Amino acid sequence: MMAHRRQLDMLTKGRTVGMLKYSRSQTEVSRILNVDQSVISRLLQTFQRTGEVTRLPVSGQPRVTTPR
Repeated sequence: MMAHRRQLDMLTKGRTVGMLKYSRSQTEVSRILNVDQSVISRLLQTFQRTGEVTRLPVSGQPRVTTPR
C-alpha cells in the first residue's frame, strides 16, 4: 500500500500511455513506474475516453486539510 498520494507528471503520463500502446501490460507498467496498478488503469480509461491524459477542471473550492 502506498502511504503518500501524488499526481503523476505529464511526462510520466505520456510514458505510461506509450508503454501501454506498445504491448506492455498494466501490471508491468505499474511495476516499472512504482505506482499502483489502479492508477495505471484509471489513466488508461481516461485516455481511451477522451484521448488526453490531462486532468479536467473540477468545480468548487480546493480541498484544504490540516497536517493533523
